[in-house]
Amino acid sequence: MILKINLISENIIRLPKNYNSLLQAFFYRNMDPILSRFLHDIGFVYGKRRFKMFTFSKIIGKMVKKSKTTVSFLPPITIYFASPLADIISSSAKTFLKKENLTLGRNRLFLNSIEVITPDVSEEITVRCLSPITVYRTPINSETKKFIYFNPWQEEFYELIRNNLVKKYELIYTKTPREELKIEPVKLNKTYRKKIVYKGTLIEAWEGYFKLSGDPDILRLALEAGLGAKNPQGFGMVEKVL
Repeated sequence: MILKINLISENIIRLPKNYNSLLQAFFYRNMDPILSRFLHDIGFVYGKRRFKMFTFSKIIGKMVKKSKTTVSFLPPITIYFASPLADIISSSAKTFLKKENLTLGRNRLFLNSIEVITPDVSEEITVRCLSPITVYRTPINSETKKFIYFNPWQEEFYELIRNNLVKKYELIYTKTPREELKIEPVKLNKTYRKKIVYKGTLIEAWEGYFKLSGDPDILRLALEAGLGAKNPQGFGMVEKVL
């Protein structure tokens, strides 16, 4: 399920250029405290990996100013928040509806509207990124553990997305998907490359349009849990456009 959250403010909304960690804290803060603590500290375990099972979009709105360190938006703004788990969506929706005002960074915001969206999927959909997709490997023999990021012109980009989504599917459905997910680029451009600093780490990610084919359940999961890595840090949220 997906929440479409529309927020208003009495003032221009000013944020750091790299605001992912602020948005992540915003969503953790606006759900049941016990659930929030569980997701933040533990999550859902798959082998050595832990999945939080939610993702969110970048801020969608009219940007009125951008500098090397800050961005400013004219209210209202819209943010999408998604999870395949109804408890997470329900907890967030109830919290947003209860609060008279909300805080994002130093900005005081008010809920203008909130909409719950249930994705409608078939065996083939076209999606666009609401937040950029990142996938990477860590070199086995690297002392610095520097990540190797992949781009949409490399097959490993799609392989890692598929592998990641299968793990999420097995966590949710406790079984292996009936058929392999196929991912094809539809619209790409070198300018879709994004460099985002998250808590001091530079992350390379990509926006674009992609065609997904496979079992409708795994396609729905792609929309609700995100594609690629670092979904709960605000990466890999996509929406169906066709």
